[in-house]
Amino acid sequence: MLVPSLSSPIVPNLNLIFSPDFPLEEREGKAFAVPRAAGVPWSVARVGAGGEALRDVAQEIARRSGSIPDGALPESAPGDALGAYAFSFVRPSFASPFASQLEDIRFREYVLPAFGLWKDVDDVTWSRAAAQLRTHRHRGVDDFVIEIEAKGDERVLVARCPGRPETLGAGVGEVVAAARRSWGWLRKWFAEKPFDRGCALRIPPLDLCAVRVPDELIGKPLSGGDGRIIGDARHVVRFRLDGDALPPSEPGPIALGRGDAYERPFVCNGPFLVVVLGEPPRDELRLAAWIEAPEPPEGATAGAP
Repeated sequence: MLVPSLSSPIVPNLNLIFSPDFPLEEREGKAFAVPRAAGVPWSVARVGAGGEALRDVAQEIARRSGSIPDGALPESAPGDALGAYAFSFVRPSFASPFASQLEDIRFREYVLPAFGLWKDVDDVTWSRAAAQLRTHRHRGVDDFVIEIEAKGDERVLVARCPGRPETLGAGVGEVVAAARRSWGWLRKWFAEKPFDRGCALRIPPLDLCAVRVPDELIGKPLSGGDGRIIGDARHVVRFRLDGDALPPSEPGPIALGRGDAYERPFVCNGPFLVVVLGEPPRDELRLAAWIEAPEPPEGATAGAP
């Protein structure tokens, strides 16, 4: 589910995605332009004559994503009214690939594949991929924050939060604060032990697409738009996270992502949070995703009760 703000509540069994790249917001009964986040390379937004704006965004979705997801865009433009459309394909890429396994994590009723690092990964893959990791917190199997350095200026924070935060913003704030404490002069007191062979990282690959119709904008005049009305609005976000993983290996002796033979397991086998940021110290938020139930890929197996 694509949500309009970080204040959206977290509820059981529902994935939430927030992306700050929609070009308009409703204020005082009008649609106002929102400054586009600087440095977000995978976002396209159009506000204009319905047919032209719709065509431009449809072409960008097809070019970047390969196809237009069902229901992502309307079949036709909104007559003489304005259309407001935005699409983001967020796919962090990594300089060195991670390992992968097909049947690795028991997440509720499914056994899912995973990417990451564990003991039986070969030395070359392990050392190169581990150099991209920074541990920010590890207090237990369901309370950790780890960062994966991506290409460009992107940072990917993956976390499990004890309990369930009340809102998406509460979870994001907690995780970003933990990451900030590991940087700069605070690192002297808060730095975690580096990721080493006593650690395991296992994350289910994600490929999510969410669509939101900002109903609050429909029928509102565009501020500074000579009285023109917003007739249609769509926000589409696709998020893929797969670690640029190598071909899967056979499951090792530590099966199904339990991590019980590791000193510090970073294993996402329950609800977890992914936050994509720009470079510090600005830590510009580019995407946040609360994952309650990863969508099982075709062929995923049901785990034993």
